[in-house]
Amino acid sequence: MHDMSEPMANAIARVFSSLFWAAVCVSWGGCIAHPEISGKATVTRDGEELAIDTGGNGTRVVDASGEVAGGCIVPNQGKLGVAVQKEGAAFSFFDMMDEAGWPYASVTIEGARYQGACEIIIQEQPTDPYEADVSAGPCDLVRLFDGAKVRLETAVFHVSDCSGAD
Repeated sequence: MHDMSEPMANAIARVFSSLFWAAVCVSWGGCIAHPEISGKATVTRDGEELAIDTGGNGTRVVDASGEVAGGCIVPNQGKLGVAVQKEGAAFSFFDMMDEAGWPYASVTIEGARYQGACEIIIQEQPTDPYEADVSAGPCDLVRLFDGAKVRLETAVFHVSDCSGAD
């Protein structure tokens, strides 16, 4: 029997990613073309540490021409969405979202999607409602199909020029 789990997981990850950005753009009134996002997320899986970062150990800002893509939402009402994607990496996608007090994080590692509830700390900048420092972890994330777990150790990002809604 042919194992279709990896192609299926890849397809599901792409669908979730597309749906995430479509929902973000539609529900919060549009997208900013080039938000500024810098940071890094680290997970452990079976004792192995994996990271996704925006470059320079999380110090470089994502730009439209780079190998790392990102998007964010920091609405005035405390809702949050941050995502970073790096094509071709084992740890290729990270996102965290807090909508209406339901915080969660998800990661894609080697085409497999893991997700779970995860406390997110948002420190909005008082002078700019679309800029914030956000962090999450530690928390466990679960692969839905078989219950396999990874641990989000830390996720720390600085975002600005994010879209928002009043």
